[in-house]
Amino acid sequence: MTPQSQQTFTGKIVKADGNFVLQDQTSNAMYQLDNQDQAKSYEGKNVKVTGTLDSSSKTIHVSAIEPFSS
Repeated sequence: MTPQSQQTFTGKIVKADGNFVLQDQTSNAMYQLDNQDQAKSYEGKNVKVTGTLDSSSKTIHVSAIEPFSS
């Protein structure tokens, strides 16, 4: 398996089905986040998430989350 390259995603951290997810404000797509503890402190905020995307499960393997003003 080839390692995925890091990507940047922007959106809002929201809670869906008991988990924190990144909701892309442009496409309305929802991405699961593998680091729930880190995501929790940004609930309801616009953020920039850096990580690798597992497109089969729509899960972002988070490297960093930081505030983002749109």
